[in-house]
Amino acid sequence: MTTLQQAKQLILTELKKAVGKEYTPIVDDLSYPPDAKLGDLSFACFSLAKGLKRNPVEIATEIAAKIGPKGFIRSIASAGPYVNFSLDDAAFCGAVVEEVAEEKNGYGTSDVGAKKRIMVEYAQPNTHKEIHVGHLRNFTVGQTVVDVLRANGYDVIPTSYINDLGANVARCVWAVKNVAGGIVPEGEDRISFLQRMYVEATSRGEADEAVRAEVSQIQRDLEEGKGPALATWKKTWKWSVAYIKAIFKDLGLPIDVWYFESDLIKDAKRTIEDLVRRNIVTSSQGAWIVNLEAEGLGANLLVKTDGTLLYNAKDIVLALRKEEDQHPARSIYVIDARQSLAMRQLFATLKRMGFTKDLQHLSYEFVTLKDSAMSARKGNVVRYETFRDEMVAMAVAETRKRHADWNEKKVAKTARAVAFSALRFGMLKQDLDKKITFDMAEAMSFEGFTGPYLMYSFARMRSILKKGAKGAKGRRGEGSKSRGWVPAEHALVLALAKYPEVVFGAGQTMRISTIAQYLFDLCQVFSTFYENAPVISAEADVQASRLAIVEAAAQTLQNGLALLGIETVDEM
Repeated sequence: MTTLQQAKQLILTELKKAVGKEYTPIVDDLSYPPDAKLGDLSFACFSLAKGLKRNPVEIATEIAAKIGPKGFIRSIASAGPYVNFSLDDAAFCGAVVEEVAEEKNGYGTSDVGAKKRIMVEYAQPNTHKEIHVGHLRNFTVGQTVVDVLRANGYDVIPTSYINDLGANVARCVWAVKNVAGGIVPEGEDRISFLQRMYVEATSRGEADEAVRAEVSQIQRDLEEGKGPALATWKKTWKWSVAYIKAIFKDLGLPIDVWYFESDLIKDAKRTIEDLVRRNIVTSSQGAWIVNLEAEGLGANLLVKTDGTLLYNAKDIVLALRKEEDQHPARSIYVIDARQSLAMRQLFATLKRMGFTKDLQHLSYEFVTLKDSAMSARKGNVVRYETFRDEMVAMAVAETRKRHADWNEKKVAKTARAVAFSALRFGMLKQDLDKKITFDMAEAMSFEGFTGPYLMYSFARMRSILKKGAKGAKGRRGEGSKSRGWVPAEHALVLALAKYPEVVFGAGQTMRISTIAQYLFDLCQVFSTFYENAPVISAEADVQASRLAIVEAAAQTLQNGLALLGIETVDEM
């Protein structure tokens, strides 16, 4: 039980004594007052007053008069219909700082998910295409979901499902053979070549029915594992998969299990045949569908009229394969909002098949760059490496400007950390149902709601600790029980105490933007602390105590940034 949980339990116990048998308060009855001057925790008397048929203001006054200071509780006061509790600096704040110091990297984690396995499927790029900016929200959201669930004690299996055998792949293979003659022009990157071939095939197919027919035949042949295009597919597949894994490594994505669409084809066909026999799949105008009109989901198209399989046909088998391989209690699909109908159709079809495991579609809106509309079909995408290198270049320029005396190795390491903080935080700070227009200059700012601002706050904390270690006048933590505390110190420690609640809440709701918002708010509170509670120039006992607070703040910020996949640096 965290220090804050202990404080809440004490308050609930005292409230129960004061209220009597008429009402049993619970944790959800406690909230945080909008103004810190009112107190740290608040109990609203509305529900109690309704049950007693009395004025909530009078009840709040009576309850406050019955409860006195005790343990973590410093004072109690009523304000209208609320009973407000202020927590003790020495007892509560001192305990929070000690808790962070003891748990270190584990601060904020819990075992609520112990012995519960969850598969998180994310990072699902197509082969034979470039990975671009539009993929980054998927990658960063999936990675953060994995880390947040692990912080809550779940056994998480990060899973990547690679689409390597759809219509897009068939188009690319057709163009490699028929447009380029199977030859990559000298000096052209293989993946750029494949992207160009995909765009060329798409363009030609839109204008020529014969091309579309040839592409369709190639897709059928590839699904059957035969035909003259198979060798071209195998060769280009190796290029693509090597490229995808290199990007995943560069981004540090934790993938434990890989599935490929091409490995599911045979099982998908067998499964559809079985579903036809069970009358779950029926024929419709030459195609094969699951009629989901009763669920308000229309027709789930599994097999096109040309005999080729659509994504949902293979996704059915993928769900069955996941269950067979890993037996997860829950499967989370991190897939963009444009696939919401397909996901609902998939889940409804699986339910008809008798599949009862918990399935969740974690959807998100798409990303565009400022002044840039992206479309893979038209070829106007911003490749990940181009985007990354431009962000790093911006960070290098800023780092050199700040530290002309640093060597190139230190500049490069710091700049990469700063650039990736900007990239990740920019993708994670918005609620998932909000579209993102990514502005590089804004994301790279050292001020405002950005990754570099959080990184800078951490570096400032480390700088204070470094100075304190050099000229320490006493042991850290001494004096916390005997000195007076200023409001800025209390506010900072209370913010630190809330961190485990934030991590737990994010693990339950999958609203990972709450972590980004919390970390930004924490840095704002620290800034106020920095301005109003001098550390190095303070008297010995005060300095030691405040250094302990700064250390707790740095640890908490570092833990939170780690959940977002952001690596900290001590100097910026």
